Amino acid sequence: MGLESSATFSGTSRRAAAIGGQCAASCRPPGGGALTAGMPPDSSTSCIPACSLHLQAAPTAAAAAAVRINVALKFIIVYPPDNDRWCQNRSLGFPWIGQSISLLRALRSNTDYQWYQDRIKKYGPVSKMSVFGSPTVLMAGPASNHFVFSNQDLIFTQTKAINILIGRSIMTLSGDELKQVRSALQGYLSPEMVTKYVWKMDEEVRRHIDLNWVGHKTIKVAPLAKRLTFNIISSVMFGQGAAPFREALATGFEKVVRAALSIPVNIPFTKFSKGLSASRRIRKLLGQIAHEREAAFHQGHCSSADDFFTYMLALRSEGKHSLTVEDIVDNAILLLIAGYETSSVLITFLIRQLANEPDILGKITDEQEEIARNKGPNEPLTWNDVSRMKYTWKVAMETLRTVPALLGSFRTATKDIEYRGYHIPKGWQVFTAQIVTHLDANFFDEPSKFDPSRFDNLSSIPPYCFVPFGGGPRMCPGNEFARTETLVAMHYLVRQFRWKLCCKEEGYRKDATPMPVLGLPIVFSSHLLMKDSAEINTEIAYHFLI
Repeated sequence: MGLESSATFSGTSRRAAAIGGQCAASCRPPGGGALTAGMPPDSSTSCIPACSLHLQAAPTAAAAAAVRINVALKFIIVYPPDNDRWCQNRSLGFPWIGQSISLLRALRSNTDYQWYQDRIKKYGPVSKMSVFGSPTVLMAGPASNHFVFSNQDLIFTQTKAINILIGRSIMTLSGDELKQVRSALQGYLSPEMVTKYVWKMDEEVRRHIDLNWVGHKTIKVAPLAKRLTFNIISSVMFGQGAAPFREALATGFEKVVRAALSIPVNIPFTKFSKGLSASRRIRKLLGQIAHEREAAFHQGHCSSADDFFTYMLALRSEGKHSLTVEDIVDNAILLLIAGYETSSVLITFLIRQLANEPDILGKITDEQEEIARNKGPNEPLTWNDVSRMKYTWKVAMETLRTVPALLGSFRTATKDIEYRGYHIPKGWQVFTAQIVTHLDANFFDEPSKFDPSRFDNLSSIPPYCFVPFGGGPRMCPGNEFARTETLVAMHYLVRQFRWKLCCKEEGYRKDATPMPVLGLPIVFSSHLLMKDSAEINTEIAYHFLI
């Protein structure tokens, strides 16, 4: 697979490298100088020109609601069960490989939406395939999303590679144990708990900006966004106990995420092998912290509010779950990945989008300045401040619609089940891709247009069409955490800086998550300094006249 993939992408890699060279030249700050941390693109990537997205006025809420109800009903009628095509779709492809290479090519060239559409056109909204080592049923459309997110006979899972890399987390548990652990994780990431984390997020964002933005003229956004969100989630989960290990943990998690969509065969020097080795090192580091917290907890030296390990140990002492320390570490790994990877994608693509949308950036800045005017110079943000960032979050939701942070949702059938006349065998995976409905013109007018006003009236969007965090009872428990850290980061960035893309033609690929092929290099200036300078000049002129 590695050799074939390398051959497949060699041509596009050369094009990406050429564009990267042009972009590096165009990204030199005024007065010369080289691109900060400039590196050639990954040789396995392709560079697809980014789509130009423009703001467009939305129809009235009432008309939009009527139209969408109509098209939602039409969707159900237009895509009835087609058992003939289900029967024709007999082959799962080559054992273990199946359609994996074909899908990976589409993801890495950012043509996955067309890949899904071609398959739906050929086989219908429900089709059999084999991806990442598992027989899988691809399901498309809002009705399928509702079925996947609501059916109790489908348990949350991921690819075999992820299950091996992460271990005995919530993704591999079942029955009462699953309910207990899910309840514990939901409690830890509940809005009530997130309100207590805002000051930590604020602290980490300010520190990050001081270290990585202030005093620089060019940066690569993607790796810095990952580092920021990783520092936030590790600070919230472990406090300062993990500070000495942050660098090692961050490097290890990068390798684990890269291995998420690999074939789970442990061959030396492959992505999966590197990810597996990194996973073992992460377990060792977190296990050391967990056992230290366990000893402190039994001695009464810490409380459940201190960190994730103590929180889970306290719940275990109350009989609310029976996980071992090793199991708690596995769930900590899952939370760390979920807590930093998707949020970093959202922040990266928000910055990318706002570079092309000065009017939207201006509206966000106005909203954030209004919040800042009611605070002291160094006063941290609060939960109430975050709750007022309504327009900023609409822009973030539109970003998630056009570029979903996740590949999709995997579930595993715990028994033979039926869906609209289709038989899904026990043990098979079910997969839905968010982008299928997010870019469907039946549900979103002119879906290629970037239009945050779509979210002025959420009730106008048909149910289960916009699912960046899942839906129904299977909603991602970390969605409020992701929303809050994203808004805190954008509050400081839009008020302090203005930026331009170094490479307007830079596209993005999708592995486990979307990522700009060059890391999104930008050139930027200090917005606050320019504003302060104008204020100072006005003050000088005033005193001179007096």
